[in-house]
Amino acid sequence: MARLQDLPVELLTKIVEDFCWCRSPPPHVDCHCLTIRCEAHIGREETGLEADYETLAALCLTSRLFNDLATKHLYHYIPDFDSDAQWWLLLQTLVTRRDLGQHVRSLDIVTRDYKTTPDYPEVERYLQDQVKALQGRRVEAGGKLSPWEEREFSTGASNYLISLLTSLCPNVESIRARLTGDSFDFCGAQTMSMLKKVAFEWYDTEGGICLAGLRNLLQAAPSIESMIISPFSQEDDDKLELTLNKLTYLELRHSMVGAGALDSIYKLCPNLEIFKYETGDACIGYEQFAPQDLQRATLNHARKLRMLMMKEGPGRWEELYDDHLHPGVYEDALVELDAALKARGIECRIMPLEDESV
Repeated sequence: MARLQDLPVELLTKIVEDFCWCRSPPPHVDCHCLTIRCEAHIGREETGLEADYETLAALCLTSRLFNDLATKHLYHYIPDFDSDAQWWLLLQTLVTRRDLGQHVRSLDIVTRDYKTTPDYPEVERYLQDQVKALQGRRVEAGGKLSPWEEREFSTGASNYLISLLTSLCPNVESIRARLTGDSFDFCGAQTMSMLKKVAFEWYDTEGGICLAGLRNLLQAAPSIESMIISPFSQEDDDKLELTLNKLTYLELRHSMVGAGALDSIYKLCPNLEIFKYETGDACIGYEQFAPQDLQRATLNHARKLRMLMMKEGPGRWEELYDDHLHPGVYEDALVELDAALKARGIECRIMPLEDESV
């Protein structure tokens, strides 16, 4: 009886590839989820993904041949582990086997118990090397590490696990992560050129993510095409002087954005085609742009926009602006916004939070 190992390598490769996360394509051309994270993928996520991951891991232990064939597919998708202990073990592997990080295509870093120090001396040495390199880049730019950053890297608080992982995975194409502040500290400019999709959650019920907090990522990954942030909080134009020419899809959930920040967002992504926005409440920020601000900024900066979807969340526009909008002005402003955008050929949809058709 023929053994499985006796089959042609080409056929064995096809068998192994069928267990890979990458085999699941987006459900439709306009899907901007991280492949397994939208409703069209939920079925596979619940019934197949975990089993496939375990199958690949088992194949790696079967023989040298299957280890060679399956290892790169096993590392294509790094799932969300239950604890930081598992993340430190992964980091230990990636630090000692740098070739494995080259295979990573998707990172899912959400469940965290915020363990403060690495468990492995190799990881600690790699961390210190990265901190020194960061210090060197700051000195070259005429600056230095802030006292907060020095405390951050010495105690292991917050986001440096994410910074370490992304510095070891230069070919990653999608990242989903929960952030607690500035991240991606160890990623130099243009070092994540393969990154296409990102989805970020804020760790707390107050405040949110801002563009300045993503500065390192935006410099490292100029090819981002799709970005989802929940929540986003920014009042003013922070003058990042960065441009993501390939970013065409932006979704800001439960967010608070000032009029100046709206200009900053449009300038960051001049080729934006789809913009989805959900209004947040006072826990997220203190300033929300008015319909007139949105109309002005969109007509002035969003030259490629074809669809604007606004969902009125907990902080409705008329509630946020009733101090300076007279009765009826809010409704008139929405009508004017809709007409002005449609005249430019932009599909405009504004709906209440309970309408989940967005």
